[in-house]
Amino acid sequence: MNAKQPDDRLSGMLGFVAKVTASATHEIKNELAVINEQSRLLQEMLAMARQGREVDQDRLEQLIGRVVARVGQADQAVRRLNAFAHSADLERTSAKPDQILEALLRLFARIASLKGVDLDLQPFQFGGEMALRPILLEQTVWTCLESMVQQAEKGSKLSVTPRCDQNALVVVFRLEPPVALQAPEAELLYLPGANVVITPDKEMVLEARLK
Repeated sequence: MNAKQPDDRLSGMLGFVAKVTASATHEIKNELAVINEQSRLLQEMLAMARQGREVDQDRLEQLIGRVVARVGQADQAVRRLNAFAHSADLERTSAKPDQILEALLRLFARIASLKGVDLDLQPFQFGGEMALRPILLEQTVWTCLESMVQQAEKGSKLSVTPRCDQNALVVVFRLEPPVALQAPEAELLYLPGANVVITPDKEMVLEARLK
């Protein structure tokens, strides 16, 4: 683990939580804005009906369908943010890495999309738990994701391939098309035992040896 000072580490963790929260709430705000717009259109159609004017039933069904769909998307965004909030509990000392990584990539997807990068999490199942604090794993993987997206060309695809055994968690990040990569600074990785290397195949590999 790096020798970063406690105050710097706390500042870094707060910054990470702020980034995730800001992105998630912005997504929720966007969904609410669309719901509000569609609701106004529905109100206009109801006003027309009260005046005795014929209402286009197909358009009415479309508007209602859009509202329902957006409510569902907003609900999923809230659920992801809620799950992330629970993962920040420092008293938790174990986690299911497959669930953590899937949830984190869903949270990061909006940021990647704004950069013109498509995320792809490769199939990964790990039935048990690993001895690690979820928030530290999330912060470390998020740091790697940010680094990859910042170095990616617009229109790139970022594949994330995890694997693990009893003593190590390995996450491979690869861009298509590949580019020359630089690894994030070691002091930015808060997960104990974490190390990032760049392979000759232009992949970023995060490895965390766990006790």
